[in-house]
Amino acid sequence: MKQIYLLLLLFTFSTQLKAETSPINVADLNFRIAPMSTHHMAYGFAEGDKIIINYSEERGKKLKNFEIIEYKASKVYSDFNVITINQKEVVIKRTGIYIFKFENTSLARRICNFKIDRIPVSEDLISFNTTVKERTLTDTTYTVRQEEYVKSESYKVKEVTKNQHFYVNSGSNAMFKGGKSRVTLPFVLPQNTVKWYYTVSSFRDNDLIESTNEQINLVSDLSSLVDSTGSLGFAIDQLATPPGADYCDVYLLDHSNNSLFINKDAFKHYPIGTRENIIAANVEITSEFTQQMYLGIKNPDSMHGINVLVSIAAIVKEQEIGIKEIKEPHITSTKELYLEN
Repeated sequence: MKQIYLLLLLFTFSTQLKAETSPINVADLNFRIAPMSTHHMAYGFAEGDKIIINYSEERGKKLKNFEIIEYKASKVYSDFNVITINQKEVVIKRTGIYIFKFENTSLARRICNFKIDRIPVSEDLISFNTTVKERTLTDTTYTVRQEEYVKSESYKVKEVTKNQHFYVNSGSNAMFKGGKSRVTLPFVLPQNTVKWYYTVSSFRDNDLIESTNEQINLVSDLSSLVDSTGSLGFAIDQLATPPGADYCDVYLLDHSNNSLFINKDAFKHYPIGTRENIIAANVEITSEFTQQMYLGIKNPDSMHGINVLVSIAAIVKEQEIGIKEIKEPHITSTKELYLEN
């Protein structure tokens, strides 16, 4: 019985001894290091592994520095002005990845021979996979910013001028009896105007102008149309045509042409807002003007003066502005070495 027990002990001891003393080749490489550069390689080892390192330079040239560094940790071994390394043994204290760093500070390349063997501390680590792989890790962080947005939109009619009464003399009367045969009405449109309108009525009889003044309310008429449609989809002919009996000309002018018009010089006007030889009209203009503009009123009758009634109103877009928070992702990617054991 004792003999059998001794035989088992001897067998176990010899097996362990064989496992501990039989080197396993990890790398046997020939590679070049370019001038003024560094070369890296990485392998994984188990705790207790004994690694045996051999290095030589083909022409016997020095390598400035050789290091073994535990990945994301500290230096394990280093040597300077290396020509050869013979059977250098290093014991691995912790399972992980180890970087082998070769630094060439010369202006000439290095032709290197490098070999690593490992002796596992136990038989169950013989199959330890020393291959190092790389993966990409992503990390997402967020920043928050505030952004304005339109909560609601609506349209509102705003008064620009209401029922402005002008007497415009005839050309001959203006020349001999005084008075003006041309007048202008300056106006500025409200901010965010999307459409604007003017209405004009013309009579020789001043009493008719006074009665017409009571009938015309451009702001009220437009507000009713905007409220009933909920939008700007109504047509200009849905406005009641104002009364009128005698002709006048109305020109849409900018500041520079206003003076030319008054002085009876050659002038330019905007056709979109100009009406000639009218007795009454509703005029819709979709162009927005941010500067001060003018309605130039001219009496085309050379003998008789006229009374002209003008109103201007604008439809503006009103917005309720809200604030919302926007989360913006910021993705960063990092590469990481890992073992599959």
